[in-house]
Amino acid sequence: MLDADDGTTWELLLPPGWALEAEPGARVTVSGDAATDVATTSTVGPVLRVRSLSRGD
Repeated sequence: MLDADDGTTWELLLPPGWALEAEPGARVTVSGDAATDVATTSTVGPVLRVRSLSRGD
């Protein structure tokens, strides 16, 4: 889950084999596209299909 600066909470859909290890509240930079063809059971918000991810120190 990612809380964006604009207040949107995104559910992240990571590519196969990717893992995300970050402390709650850590700043990250994420690039991706809204995955409108995906449904989840968590219903935390829209789904973001992640293309790149880096620490936002």
